[in-house]
Amino acid sequence: MNKLKMALMAALALPSFSVLAEEEAKSDHSVSYNVGLFSEYIFRGYTQTHNDPALQGGVDYEHSSGIYLGLWASNISWISDAGASNSGHSAEIDVYGGYAGEFGDTGITYDLGFLQYFYPGDMKSTAPAANTLELYAGIGYKDLTFTYYEVVSKDAWTAGKAQGSGDDANGSFYATLDFEHDVGQYLNVSGLTATVHVGHQNFAGAANNDYSYTDWLVGIDKEWKGVNVGVNFITTNIDNNTAFFVKDESNRPGEDRVVGYVSKTF
Repeated sequence: MNKLKMALMAALALPSFSVLAEEEAKSDHSVSYNVGLFSEYIFRGYTQTHNDPALQGGVDYEHSSGIYLGLWASNISWISDAGASNSGHSAEIDVYGGYAGEFGDTGITYDLGFLQYFYPGDMKSTAPAANTLELYAGIGYKDLTFTYYEVVSKDAWTAGKAQGSGDDANGSFYATLDFEHDVGQYLNVSGLTATVHVGHQNFAGAANNDYSYTDWLVGIDKEWKGVNVGVNFITTNIDNNTAFFVKDESNRPGEDRVVGYVSKTF
């Protein structure tokens, strides 16, 4: 799987490891499936399930030309926890697609695509929509990738016009730098990978900009008999006084988190 696409899946908080059958490798078309159980769903440093586990899974189609499409889903609770939901909003469903390739034989890869987040349910009329559409572009070399996502919808994750100023969230962006390295080679341990991530989420509009923040992640992943087991430490510089969805005073969405998971791609 293209490394930049792996960076996209990291933004969705689900590691993606491509395992294709031998006969599929001979075809221009390939389909893979992934499933994972996480102690908590963290998206860009923010908890989506407030200390509760998350069951996640998806399907990816790839063509040898570089075109790909994917569907991914997870349980969530953040919208109802924030009091922005009349009903529903217990799931996130993401649809994405794009084109990935390499600049000649340089080893420099690129990825261009879209990412639509759906949160089925009835939102309160006083809250902006949670559904969000982003376009993204990325570039990578060896273990390092940089990806830029920009919101092209009016609202983004309940940030938008309903906050009173008339500003919408169009133009909000997320920039992320990810480093993923095979550390097992130094320890004579196969399938051991370390990840370091830093990202910055900026919300456009005067009414939304105070919610901008930076997040960091350090993680370790071990592949064992086709199953990946890992743990991530995640932190942010979010000011809890301005966090825009909060469950209660003792459970802030941007607090330090340690998340464990087990996942498999087949």
